[in-house]
Amino acid sequence: MIDAIVEEIEIEASPQAVFAAWTTPEQMVEWWGEDGFYRVTKWRADLRVGGKWRSDGVSADGKKFAVEGEYLRFDPPKYLSFTWKHDWEENSSVTTVELELHPTRRGTLLKLKHHGFTVQASRDDHKKGWARVLGWLRGYMEKSELTRTSH
Repeated sequence: MIDAIVEEIEIEASPQAVFAAWTTPEQMVEWWGEDGFYRVTKWRADLRVGGKWRSDGVSADGKKFAVEGEYLRFDPPKYLSFTWKHDWEENSSVTTVELELHPTRRGTLLKLKHHGFTVQASRDDHKKGWARVLGWLRGYMEKSELTRTSH
């Protein structure tokens, strides 16, 4: 089946702090990316069901990219889902990303599901990408003052 990616990661931060890092434009540009690879440079979001979001960035070679979508479900700090349409593959399909945040003894278990892929190569590329992105998020949250102050 080529449809879905499922990833899980535990982060030593509260679900509220993790949800805020994922939905606050100023925080998104802090953690989404890595120098020498690619970096998000702008994030705009209308945080409501039916609201639009857009992420702009630049790759290490200076090429610009964008991802955009619409919020499908917004239930802080437990659940967020949105459509995903990127511009770096010709004729990319609209897919859906779902985030579930569960409190744990150590912080938060984040479950990500990205589904709706019609091309295996795209799904495989996104799987690698999500592993990186979730690692960046964990690194940001676990070193951040926000972890200790957002409860």
